[in-house]
Amino acid sequence: MKALSLFSGIGGLDLAAQACDIEPIAFCEIEPFPVEILKKRFPGVPVLSDVREVNGDDYRGTVDVIFGGFPCQDLSVAGRKAGLIDADGNVTRSGLWFEMLRIISEARPRFIVAENVRGAVNAALDVVKSGLEHEGYKVRAVVLPASAFGAPHQRERLFILGVRRDVFDILADHDTAGLPGGAATGNGENERPEPDDEQPCGRCSGSVWRTPDANTDRGAMSESLFQRRVKARQPININAQVAHEERQKSGATVGQLNPAWVEQLMGYPDGWTDPDCETPQPWQGWPGRPGEAQKDFEHPRTATGVKHRIKRLKALGNSVVPQQAEPIFRTVEIIEKLTRPK
Repeated sequence: MKALSLFSGIGGLDLAAQACDIEPIAFCEIEPFPVEILKKRFPGVPVLSDVREVNGDDYRGTVDVIFGGFPCQDLSVAGRKAGLIDADGNVTRSGLWFEMLRIISEARPRFIVAENVRGAVNAALDVVKSGLEHEGYKVRAVVLPASAFGAPHQRERLFILGVRRDVFDILADHDTAGLPGGAATGNGENERPEPDDEQPCGRCSGSVWRTPDANTDRGAMSESLFQRRVKARQPININAQVAHEERQKSGATVGQLNPAWVEQLMGYPDGWTDPDCETPQPWQGWPGRPGEAQKDFEHPRTATGVKHRIKRLKALGNSVVPQQAEPIFRTVEIIEKLTRPK
């Protein structure tokens, strides 16, 4: 299957799609460092720079899937929570969803996959769902935590699957109960998750790591401040958590948060975000949890003198865990096999 990848970032959704035999034929990404990574990891695939200038008619009849994680800044619990359109009626950055919808309307692919933070359930899901339904798609949504796939951090994400009505009508003749997407493909109504803080402070220092975010390059805090915040159940960042673990292990924090370790934490191949790495090595598995001994394959949690450190951490913090998205694309792959005319 062929796909158009929007808001591509460093290619997290693309890795999940490729695992299900879905190949991107074009990307769209505006941030320079992720663009550099996309060109390095997917040589020969064009990278479009502005979603507002993408003409969906150019991909009509040539792509089976359009997918993307549209911007979350105005939807996240930790963000501005302005929604897709702010109080003054202006389209927000997250409102670039409407450009994705325009491209979908023009290209008419068989499948849509959209991804965002859990905060989008209340801030955007109704608008996204109604827009896709108006364009003739049957829509299902599900919130999946990365921890459900073994990750030692929570990172709950909303996945929205759209199946074009004519494809869904064929699918109705098949038993879909066992499809990997579960609630995302069933015939029943969506079960809307209860609103929840994406990073409850009770999860910040216990058995899971604080999920990396776009500000993962922030400095660590002192041990005394860390302990005060834990006691008061106040938010802490992964830098503080790692610094605490390193102090517990060796009595001192050495270096700064290591992007190579964060890559492993996010499920990416080793070296994926390093522009100087020609051939990333296969992902080895999830790092150990806080309080556990590090596994043999783990990179050090902290390091010094790492090139591109802040850019890599920001890109990883904005990315999706590929293993988390794979069941949605696996569902697309199975539906395609069930419904594509012989």
